[in-house]
Amino acid sequence: MNRLFGQAKGSTVPKPTLNDTAATIDSRVETLNKQIASVDQELQAYSRLPPAKKAGQKARAMALLSKKKMYERQRMTLEGQASNIGATAFAVSNIETQKQIFTGLKDAKKQLVKGYKDLKPEKVEALMDDLDDQLLDQDEMNDMFSRPIGQDTYMTDADLESELAGLAEQEFGMESNAMFDDLHAPSVPVQPLDGGRATAATTKDGVMVDEFGLPKLPAPGMKN
Repeated sequence: MNRLFGQAKGSTVPKPTLNDTAATIDSRVETLNKQIASVDQELQAYSRLPPAKKAGQKARAMALLSKKKMYERQRMTLEGQASNIGATAFAVSNIETQKQIFTGLKDAKKQLVKGYKDLKPEKVEALMDDLDDQLLDQDEMNDMFSRPIGQDTYMTDADLESELAGLAEQEFGMESNAMFDDLHAPSVPVQPLDGGRATAATTKDGVMVDEFGLPKLPAPGMKN
C-alpha cells in the first residue's frame, strides 16, 4: 500500500532501541536452543540403535552433529552480541542516571546557598546565648514560684540560737549556757604581798614555806 499511495507524513517508524534489539537476540537464542535440543534427541536415539543399524544411520548422525555445531556457533555469536548490547544499554542508562544525579546536586546546592543566606554563625551564636539567658530567667522564676508563701522564712542567727537554746532547755532541763557557767578554773593560792616580798609561813616543824606551800629555799649568801 505504501508503494501505491506513499507513506503519510509524521508516521515514521520509530527506530529500534537497544532493549528492542536485545529482545530480538534473546528470541533468536531461544530458537537456537530448541533446535539444538531437537538435534540432541535425534543423536541420543541414534546412540541407542544396535550396531547393525548404526552403520546405515551414520551419515545422518554426522549431518546432525554438523548442524548442532553450526547452531552452537550461531548461539555463541548471538550471546556475545547480547552481552555487548547489555553493557552498552547499561552505560547509556547510567549516563541518564548520572545526569539526574548532577541535576539533583545542582538543585541541592542552590537550596543550601539560599537556606544559609540568612543563617550565619554569629546569628546562631547570638540566638543560643539568648536562649541560655531565657532558660536562666525561667529557672529563677521557677524558684520564685516554688518559694513558700504565708510563712516567716526570713530567719536570723539570733533566731537560730534562741531556738537551739529552747531545745536544749527542754531536753536537759537547763539553759544552753548553764554548762559553761558551772565550769570554773581552779584557784591559785596567792599570799598577800608585803612591800613587794611574799610573806613566808612556817610549818609546825619550823620549815619556812612560800605562798604556794612549798619549802622555801634560803636566799643566796645565807647560812642556816
